[in-house]
Amino acid sequence: MLFFFTGSHEDYHKPSDTADKINYEGRQRIVALVARMVQEVDQNDKRPYTPLPRATSTGASVRLSCLPGHDSELWRNTDGLLLDGVRDDSPAAKAGLKAGDKIVKLAGREVRNVYDYTYALGEMKPARVTRLEIMRGRPGVEAEADARGAKIG
Repeated sequence: MLFFFTGSHEDYHKPSDTADKINYEGRQRIVALVARMVQEVDQNDKRPYTPLPRATSTGASVRLSCLPGHDSELWRNTDGLLLDGVRDDSPAAKAGLKAGDKIVKLAGREVRNVYDYTYALGEMKPARVTRLEIMRGRPGVEAEADARGAKIG
């Protein structure tokens, strides 16, 4: 399963997210990419398939509700996770995170890219205060957040 995304903006997933905010250029690039992928799969005798283990869930998950950057650098980045935005009233917003911040440490783990960030989130416990470090114009700004969203620092 693949998901394609042209990026976020200030009104992303809000009632004020209207058609005039659609990234038409990005949409065209995605359509062209999908067309090339479909052609490649169609012309190849071997079908791409990777069996995945059955997922287990503890029923509890931790979310900061921030919007990671969406450009191609997101996947190659090695110096933190750049945020395009932060959802209103989210744990990230209540901890003081803002668009343009770069998360460099979360729950004691270095965050070099989206994969490190996702791994650190997976190890966090709901309702437990977690330290994070961001870069905002200069390195070393620290904040604390918990899964409920209480502003701590």
